[in-house]
Amino acid sequence: MRTWRMMALAALAVSAFAGESYAVVGVADADRVVLNYRGLAVTVALAHIEVPEAQRAKARDRVRELTRAKKAEVHYLPDFGVDEAGAARVHLTIDNADVAEVLVAKGLARYQPGAKRAAKFEDALKKAQEQAQKGKLGLWAAGGDAATPTAAAAAPAVAAAAPAVKGPFCSELDSPFYQASDDAAAGAIPATRVIFYKDEATAKKAGKRLREAAPADLPTGEGEASGDAIFAKGKGVYADAIAAGNSSKRDDLYEQSFQILSKAMTIFGALVDQRPDDEALGEKLRECMQLRYGSMKQRRAH
Repeated sequence: MRTWRMMALAALAVSAFAGESYAVVGVADADRVVLNYRGLAVTVALAHIEVPEAQRAKARDRVRELTRAKKAEVHYLPDFGVDEAGAARVHLTIDNADVAEVLVAKGLARYQPGAKRAAKFEDALKKAQEQAQKGKLGLWAAGGDAATPTAAAAAPAVAAAAPAVKGPFCSELDSPFYQASDDAAAGAIPATRVIFYKDEATAKKAGKRLREAAPADLPTGEGEASGDAIFAKGKGVYADAIAAGNSSKRDDLYEQSFQILSKAMTIFGALVDQRPDDEALGEKLRECMQLRYGSMKQRRAH
């Protein structure tokens, strides 16, 4: 059964054959970027590269610099495969520069041949790596492993999944808040955007603040009627936040709307999994996700 996330990813991948452009809304990791596809946040992985752990922080910062307030042209072929989290591997072009090639050229990533050669993309990556090696840049500065991985080593296209290191507390990428991992708000966070912490001290050290509990007067139940009622309440609180002007009350209201809309999104998401062809339900989920993301962005920005 297709889920709403799978449908969005598949639709993006099909349209990406033509090299269409999408707004970048976040950087999930050094080699994973979040795009806005028709109001849905879809994570894609950079194809044909491997980012060593020692270079990951610098590579992530570089990707953020390249993608900030930009649209990315997406290039996808089925042979690129997916990463361990199920994100489609793609090439992203921004301002006529391939993001993966930029990382390899700076010595922040290694060229990783695909299971089936894609000369259009891989030739440039191989050349960029040779230049980085000659210049002793990044990972090559201290005599890094100069051996280029082989295509055989890269197969199969889907890498073996590394088990996620979970903890009792978590946060969503770019959110200023953390919560218990078994909290309802945590359940609404996409797997590609969740960050786990071993304890509260670690979360606070990362600059996170404890998220307040969701309002207790929300309707119970997991049916569409409950989702509609919760969604309506969330939209109302969101509207109140807009009307509150530049004040601390506005920030509190945005936080409340985020909590409420997270609950509604969880309900709608589960229902869409059961009814993938229900366009009206899918539209509710899309609108709910947009408002929830708006609540987080507005609260973080002020």
